[in-house]
Amino acid sequence: MSAQSRTSGSGSARGLEPEAGVVVARMLRQQIHSVEDDPELFGLASAHQREVASWFDHTVGWRFEVYRSEGLCRLYKRRADPPSDRGPVVRRGKSGEVPASPLVLVLASLICEQLWRSTQATFNDLQRAVVQACGTEADLGRLPRFRPVADAGEKQATAGAHRRAFIDALLLLESWHVIESDVALDQLKQDQGLDLVITARRERLALLTASVAPSLLDIDVDRPDTHAAALCADQQDLPEDAPVKAQERRRRHLAMRAILDDPGVVPDPASEAGKYLSSYTGRERALEAAAAAGLVCTVRRDWWSVSDPYGRSTDLTFPAGRSLEQHGALLLLEALVGRDEPMDWFGIEWASSQLRRELAERPWWARRYQGPGGERALAEAGIQQLRSAGIVSADPPPGSGWRPTPAVHLWQVRVSHATSTAKNATVSGVTDGRESLDD
Repeated sequence: MSAQSRTSGSGSARGLEPEAGVVVARMLRQQIHSVEDDPELFGLASAHQREVASWFDHTVGWRFEVYRSEGLCRLYKRRADPPSDRGPVVRRGKSGEVPASPLVLVLASLICEQLWRSTQATFNDLQRAVVQACGTEADLGRLPRFRPVADAGEKQATAGAHRRAFIDALLLLESWHVIESDVALDQLKQDQGLDLVITARRERLALLTASVAPSLLDIDVDRPDTHAAALCADQQDLPEDAPVKAQERRRRHLAMRAILDDPGVVPDPASEAGKYLSSYTGRERALEAAAAAGLVCTVRRDWWSVSDPYGRSTDLTFPAGRSLEQHGALLLLEALVGRDEPMDWFGIEWASSQLRRELAERPWWARRYQGPGGERALAEAGIQQLRSAGIVSADPPPGSGWRPTPAVHLWQVRVSHATSTAKNATVSGVTDGRESLDD
């Protein structure tokens, strides 16, 4: 750690009660919570609604609401560049939770549209209605193509993926207690011929609306690529003659959103967020906001590293996880740190070659990645872990390669070679952890 580093402690920020801080952290992780899922959190949110709403409004400019009669609390959170680890998650029974893909989120919206017209429908009827909705709009680029049933000559794999995405969209809505079914939704994945009845709660459907109707917005419906910017207008550049207070508020919101949402931030004075974080007042307020959410900041002149040691606001477990993908990420991190120029660009071929050697030397480790192409698959998964931790970032154009962030300087990786078929890696840096690389 360099001499100019500074680490913030965890705890409650000035003026925010500890119980309110719990609500803040949980709402950052998932933006919709129901009383059925977590009555304790809903009770805290109800008791501290005014305090939490005021904190979110001032700190990041997001709206927080508690709907007591409907049993739902929600954080209305918008970013043009949302983080990948804090979006809605789909609960897949014993498989655990997985992030909802963009297709799943679009399908969930289309399902809600159909159920708003009639709150009860069978699975097959609902799926057909969504197929029809996507049919004409997909050609215009307004909606994705959705073909859950393969026609002659079409790939079964694509149809199967679309059907699973549709089921995931239903599972997402079920987790918010917006819908219920007469047969468990998970059975749809095992029984292709199963049909069931889905019933929606209209009062919950109404609460899912986060924006006014598109017809009331100044947007071009034929250019969906511009819609995110229109919905995040408060993040756009202000006119030069904007009041000083408005400019200061915008800088604060952009900086705080980055601190609360991202694993790392570059405090570049040339950027709006960096300009705020480079000031003494901005730095102190950002540290207080992070502490309120249970986050810990390690501050350098060239990098803010943000971690969540209590796991309240993010699902990220790196480097303490025990998955093969995290083991692969640790090995890649060791190789990155050990290069003559740790900040240099790297591609998938370099990453694959690093793991190919490890797989060849230790055939008992990561057995499911030992086959053809396994090193590339493990490298891609490991790089995604490093991206989620803010240690590397994509280097444009997308998919061409990656470049380490200044966070790489915060890490030291030591790999110990055991005498048996086990291997341990010790990581020291922002967080300490011990990994067993035995399969």
